[in-house]
Amino acid sequence: MLTIFERAVNDLMVAFDVTRPPVPVELMLQRPRPGMWKEVNLSELSLSFISVNQRYSPRMSVARLLARHICRCEWGATRGLGAYTENDEAMRSLARAIIMPRQMLEEGGAASRLVPILSDKFEMPEEDVERRLRELDL
Repeated sequence: MLTIFERAVNDLMVAFDVTRPPVPVELMLQRPRPGMWKEVNLSELSLSFISVNQRYSPRMSVARLLARHICRCEWGATRGLGAYTENDEAMRSLARAIIMPRQMLEEGGAASRLVPILSDKFEMPEEDVERRLRELDL
């Protein structure tokens, strides 16, 4: 599963020309490239899906929404993501991979992998940073 996610995230970063954090998840939802998902107007969404319990939690909520859109569209299906649409833990893992792509994480080197620093760099809650690092065995 993680290998499929990493490949898809790499393709996503290339499609949106993202080379450094923070990954613009809001912009990706609102302005998808041709052949991706339908545009999402974030101002029309109910705030009930957004978690605000930690710093950067709203960004993670948007990243999870993006992950669901990616898995449900043709672009995601061609990358093997369609099977994960109904799996909440998989969606959370994909959202973490989108916000903190492995390639960007590795570019910083092992010395810069302190959770608070990564949290600010990638604009991701510390708890999710820790989970992402565990997923990658880093």
